Amino acid sequence: MLFLTTSNVWSFVFFSPLTYIILLISFVIYCLPTLTTKTRYTNSSNKFSFSFLNSFDLFWVFVSPVIAILLLTFFWSSSTTSAWFGHLIIAPFQTKIISLILFTFTLVLLTLISTSYFSSREFYDFIAVIFNFMYWIIILFTSNTIFTSIFVIEVLSTLIFLLIITSTFSSSFFYRNLNLSFGHTFQQSTPHTYLQALLYFFWVSLISSLNLFLFCLLFYTKVVTLDWFLLEHVFLYFVNTSSIKELAIIGVSWFVLLTCIFLKCGVAPLYIWKPSFFKGLPIHTIFMYICFFYFFLFLFIIHLLTSYFSSVFYFYSYISTIFIITGLVTLLFIICDSYYIKAFLAISSILNSLFVLMAMSVTHTITTTLWL
Repeated sequence: MLFLTTSNVWSFVFFSPLTYIILLISFVIYCLPTLTTKTRYTNSSNKFSFSFLNSFDLFWVFVSPVIAILLLTFFWSSSTTSAWFGHLIIAPFQTKIISLILFTFTLVLLTLISTSYFSSREFYDFIAVIFNFMYWIIILFTSNTIFTSIFVIEVLSTLIFLLIITSTFSSSFFYRNLNLSFGHTFQQSTPHTYLQALLYFFWVSLISSLNLFLFCLLFYTKVVTLDWFLLEHVFLYFVNTSSIKELAIIGVSWFVLLTCIFLKCGVAPLYIWKPSFFKGLPIHTIFMYICFFYFFLFLFIIHLLTSYFSSVFYFYSYISTIFIITGLVTLLFIICDSYYIKAFLAISSILNSLFVLMAMSVTHTITTTLWL
């Protein structure tokens, strides 16, 4: 018999409509070329012509699903609730972060559509991928277990790969495909750097994914749980009852987790791939990557380290300190490549995230010293 619980109500009135809205807007985006009237342009010599859609004519088409999800979040009020067999959780923090995600997504979306034209099939794919980013970022912040978080991060990595593929040379701007000169720093990438960026991201994503699953194996064999709310209690129990050898094994699994997280985000000291990766991307893809994907992924990592893994982060603070010191030293070797605008954006995001991690480590060190 199905009982009417808070979890079932949340799944029915929030999660299911959220999934339906994302699927519906993705379908509408692919149908836009047949549902709207295009503007046709023909040059003076009548040698070629093309059609395009003005992005501002589609303003309400893009903003309406964001408003619908915002209303779902605003009208939901309940205590902390877990759903889908404990894999997802909804609490006051999740409702606030969802509102922040929707607000940031609206600004990013309006910036992209105000500087682009719907002149090719690839740009419709690009916008559909962006809406799916919003959906999976929301799911990431509602994840309640390590397994769920790793699964969502892998989906986001796949979306990044799709974002790169849909960012072709003629996706949203009017210029000839064969005009690939380096006369401007904002010029689109050549096929060589474009394919190089794909290969960089493929191998980095593969290595970090293998490290994530290795962390799950090492961590689960010792802790025997992947639930965020139980990890703190289980780890404190191990600190009081386990030997140094067992604590060292847990420290190795923690090192593997930090390695794959820093490699996935391009945070110190595993960021050597990021400037070369940014050089092969169009500027609007870099804007989407930094202002939405990287921002909220790094925000989730901070929330992870300070809320769910706070005791582990206190206990093994020397590991994060080693990462930060190594990152500061290796940063000097790539800072000379910052004359190029895309490499400068990559180094800027690396440096800002490194400062945040330094502040977190110093705070944890001071707190641990006072506690001892």
